[in-house]
Amino acid sequence: MNYYIIILMNTILITTITGIKPVVSLYAYSLGLSPQEISMIIASSAIFPALLALLIGKWVDQIGTRLMVIIGNIMYLIALLLSIMFPSFFIFLIQLAMVGVASTCLMLALQKRIGNLGGDIDRVVANYSLFGSLGAMIGPIMSSFLYDYYGYHICIFFNMLLIAIALCSEVGMRNLDKENLQKTVESQQANLQSSESIWILMQNRDIRNAIIIGGLIFSYRELFTVYFPLLAGNMGISPTMTGALLSFSGLAMLVIRFTQASLVRSFGRMRILTWSLLVTSMIYLVTPFFPWIVVLFVLVGILGAGLGLAQPLSTAALLEGTLPERHGEVLGVQMMINRVSQFAIPVIFGGLGGLLGVSAIFWGSGLVLTAFGYITRPLPVPVDKPKNQRQHL
Repeated sequence: MNYYIIILMNTILITTITGIKPVVSLYAYSLGLSPQEISMIIASSAIFPALLALLIGKWVDQIGTRLMVIIGNIMYLIALLLSIMFPSFFIFLIQLAMVGVASTCLMLALQKRIGNLGGDIDRVVANYSLFGSLGAMIGPIMSSFLYDYYGYHICIFFNMLLIAIALCSEVGMRNLDKENLQKTVESQQANLQSSESIWILMQNRDIRNAIIIGGLIFSYRELFTVYFPLLAGNMGISPTMTGALLSFSGLAMLVIRFTQASLVRSFGRMRILTWSLLVTSMIYLVTPFFPWIVVLFVLVGILGAGLGLAQPLSTAALLEGTLPERHGEVLGVQMMINRVSQFAIPVIFGGLGGLLGVSAIFWGSGLVLTAFGYITRPLPVPVDKPKNQRQHL
């Protein structure tokens, strides 16, 4: 039963995040805020989580997941209420900063719970992510429809209702944190290690690449949900159709995960991770050149497939490659990279977007992803020559 409640809470979290962020950007734009100001708002959702992600990960390991889930949901509710009561540039900054911290608490706590369930980690994470994809499919079209036809307030109130359901589910859930509340001496020592120890762990190339790719994929998925509505608006596409495009990307995430196990057996986990990053970079580069609905459906579908494979595979690699008492910490490092890139991209390309348009943000993002795709590429495996092989002069 607890497993299904975890899946429910993750589905609600992804549904609200993917639905609220594009609506906030559209609402802020309708109030007269410039692309530069919207870029600053989006950056605020990343700067504080970037600074706190590693610390939040350690807290999850030390005080347990239950308290972090309750704190995250309450903070999320307060953040959404703020923009209804006082809609302004500074309130949007505070709102998305709180949403960023709250979602970090929730994501790290839920991912740690999934890692503690045991069993086939790829299958468990794939099922967990599958329902997250369902949320990514439902969220944009649901919130965009509510915003388009009933206004911002009704849209936010409905999302607050979903978060309240998640909070009530946590309160009624059996406590899974006994192992965190009654630590052994061994796990205490692991948690008391200096911050340098996590960087020593990252000397493992596969762990390091999984952290980098997972962090980038998470951040660029969220950046796409925020900036694509602005790009689509410049192309003359309605908010409802924009929501449909984003939801189709979520559907592609869901469908591709049914093939995940066979793809991992055929090509290997790390190779798929790198190719997912490169595919995402290509979509970012070419999307601004194709303002036609049919072509955009194809592009966002490919993007969703790439994101859909990278998210669960990077999480599974980290959960499998680290000790359970370090799961929160190592996932916190991945989340830190996620938030740093979320903050850096709007700051670096936001001003450029004000001069050259939203398209410049997509081009810059694509170049960054291409560079990291090259850095994290799988290295060739050296093969020993047979003893009887002779060199001919």
